[in-house]
Amino acid sequence: MVVLADRTAEAAWKIRNLADYDQRLENAARRVDELDRERGEAALIVYEAALLKSGRSPEEVRAMARKFREAFHDDEEPLTIPRVSAIMNVEGDEWFFGDHELRVMTGRLLGQFQHRVAQYNYVNEREVLRRWADGYDTRLFIRRRIYDTEPVVGVVAGFDLPLVQYLRAAAGGNTLVPTPPVRRALDALGFDEPGDDYELLARAESLALHLDLPAPIAGEMLEDIARDGLTDFPEPPSQTATEQPEAASGGPEPGGEN
Repeated sequence: MVVLADRTAEAAWKIRNLADYDQRLENAARRVDELDRERGEAALIVYEAALLKSGRSPEEVRAMARKFREAFHDDEEPLTIPRVSAIMNVEGDEWFFGDHELRVMTGRLLGQFQHRVAQYNYVNEREVLRRWADGYDTRLFIRRRIYDTEPVVGVVAGFDLPLVQYLRAAAGGNTLVPTPPVRRALDALGFDEPGDDYELLARAESLALHLDLPAPIAGEMLEDIARDGLTDFPEPPSQTATEQPEAASGGPEPGGEN
């Protein structure tokens, strides 16, 4: 664990000392903000996450969600979870790339969150979704690798960990998605190959903490690093080169490492 912590601190140093770090940070923050403003209603966030099960790209999925909003927008009837569920019960499979099973899974997800919303008084659906995404119980189920027993989305068959993470991040949770580009970026930063998506997620979230950044923004930066094929990072100074002789002061400074 000490070796992994050291490697995480080293990776954070490499990212912070990139020549274009400020620009990368600005781009990532803007991208996260744009996606958040584009999404809107809680029901369509759930719909978007479910559509990813189709294997389509996030861009295609978001385009479908926008098309659905435009088709059924009504100033007098907001696209609440009950209304979207009702629409999907009578509309065809074309809203699910022709996949009936995907339509069924989406309906179950919406039903689960409709029950969740009913547990709160005077809290809007988007806030209920965010609270679920960042809730202690949700994080605990994932940290213990038993997300599939989580009482909201975990009980919906076919909704796997990457989809859960996509939904949490899209809902405003302080987390990220363990994607192949994130895996490649961590590999380029010097991490060993993670055993599975749980381990990948833990490493990426730990790196976000070391960078003192929200996890979604750190995730976007890692995605950018992978897209750019960046492998040439600045090397942190060696520990021996940066250590200060203790003899001059009689010992380490208060609050320093022992």
